[in-house]
Amino acid sequence: MKKNRITKNLSNSSLSAVVKKEANAFIKNMNGNGSKSNMHSLFLNDTERTLIDTVLETCNGNVTKSADFLGISRGTLIKRIKEYNLKIK
Repeated sequence: MKKNRITKNLSNSSLSAVVKKEANAFIKNMNGNGSKSNMHSLFLNDTERTLIDTVLETCNGNVTKSADFLGISRGTLIKRIKEYNLKIK
């Protein structure tokens, strides 16, 4: 099944600005060794982990509410919680 992605232009959002700043800092710190960094995967995983952790905190650990908020299934959220070794408070 194909995922529906929100394609709204986010290039001027504060989130986009933060990601751009952090990506530039990461690249600068690599000193030209980008060929083996797997930057895309690193950024996606770190961003997803942080987002899930933040939403879980906001929803007081309620997995069902968090999954609804994130727009993913409860099962997928539970899988991600285990993958990222997150603690539900």
